[in-house]
Amino acid sequence: MTCMDQEFDSSGELNLAERIRRLANGRNTLDVAQFQFIGLDEIRAGYAGRWTEKREHVFRVATQFITRRISPQDVLIPSDEGFLLIFGAFSGFQADAAGKRVSKELNQFFLGTPDMDQIQLEARHQSMSVHDFASAYGEMIAGANDLTPLQVSSETPMGFTPVWDAQRGALSTFFISPLDAMGAPMDWDWASYRHTDMDELKLKASEEAMKALFATGRKALVGVAVHVSSLNSQQSLARLMSVISTFDPEMARYRVIRVSCVEPGFPRIYLQDILRTLKPRIPHVAIGLHWTEPDLASILSLQPSAIGFSLPTGALSPHGNKAEVLARVRAAMELAHHHDVSVGIEGDVHRVHARRLALDGANHLCSPRIWPTRLALPEAELWPASRLDVSTSAAA
Repeated sequence: MTCMDQEFDSSGELNLAERIRRLANGRNTLDVAQFQFIGLDEIRAGYAGRWTEKREHVFRVATQFITRRISPQDVLIPSDEGFLLIFGAFSGFQADAAGKRVSKELNQFFLGTPDMDQIQLEARHQSMSVHDFASAYGEMIAGANDLTPLQVSSETPMGFTPVWDAQRGALSTFFISPLDAMGAPMDWDWASYRHTDMDELKLKASEEAMKALFATGRKALVGVAVHVSSLNSQQSLARLMSVISTFDPEMARYRVIRVSCVEPGFPRIYLQDILRTLKPRIPHVAIGLHWTEPDLASILSLQPSAIGFSLPTGALSPHGNKAEVLARVRAAMELAHHHDVSVGIEGDVHRVHARRLALDGANHLCSPRIWPTRLALPEAELWPASRLDVSTSAAA
C-alpha cells in the first residue's frame, strides 16, 4: 500500500497525500510555489558543524512564518532544499504574486535576525497538471509524511487574541493562542498534526490565566479553540475531558470552547455527540465552520452557542472572491439569527471590512490586524464601533 492509498496516518489524522488529493479534487491543474534556499552549499559551509542544529531551527522558524501568511486551504511541504507550497486559495497570477510576497517578507525577516542574516530563499511558481505534479513531487510527498511534525512543548508561549463584541462595543472575549518565534499567533491547526497535544496545553494554560486574572478582581471571557479531530476520538476526548474536569466550576460561565476546523459536510451525529459531552461543563460551545458549509440549517439545529467562519487570506481583497464570500456570510448570519445563534467572523480583516460585517449583522469579529494579540490575559475593555470609522483608503 502506498502513501496515496492510505487516508489517515497512525495518529488518526488526514495524511499529507490525502490532504493534497482532496485539494486536487475536481481540478485539472495545481498551482505550486517552490521555495529554495539560495547558495545552500555556502550556507552549510558557513555554519560548519552547527548546520544540523541550525537547519532544524531555520526550518521551524520558516514554517511558522510561511504558515501565518498562507490560507488554511494551502499545503506546505518541507524538502531538503526548502519548501513546496501547493495553493488551494489562489491560482494563476494571484498564486505567483502570493509566492513572491511570502518569499520577500521571509527574506526581510531573515536579514533582520542575528545569526540568520545569510539565509535567503527564492520562490518559483508554476501551474502543473495533476499528473505532472504527481510525477514531479510524488517522492517528496511520500518522504514528507515521515518528517517530524512541529513539537508541542510546555514552554510554548501563549498569547490572547481579542474578540470584539459588536453589540456591546467591547473586547470581552480573548482566545488563547500559541505564539511563534516572532511572538505572533500561530495557527497550529495548519502547522502541525499534533492537535490534541496543543489542545491540552491551551486548556491548561487558559485555566491558569483565568485564575490569575480573577484573583485580582478583574474578569474576561476566555476562549479555547479545540480541533474537531481531538473531540471526535474517544481516546483524545477522554484525555481533554480529564483536563476540563479540573476546571473551577465558579468560572464556567466565563469559558468558551470553539470546536474548530469542522469541514463542510462533517457528520452531524459526531458533532451532536461532541456538544452533548462538552455542554454539561462548558455552557458556551461554538462551532468553527468553513464559509462554504452547504447545510448550515443542520448545524444550527444542534443549538451551539455560536457559529464562526474563518475567512481565507485574501478573500476580501480586490483579487479575491469577495462578493461570493460576503454573500454567503450574510445569508449565514440571517439564518443563524433566525435560530437565535450568534455569528463570529475571523481572519485578516481590515477596519472597513469589519464595519461592513458588523452592519450586516456579525455579532463577533476577530482580526489581529485590528485587535493585536496580547501577551497576557487582560480584563474586558470597551472598544466602541466608532473606532472602525475609517476612510476608504484603508480598504484592502
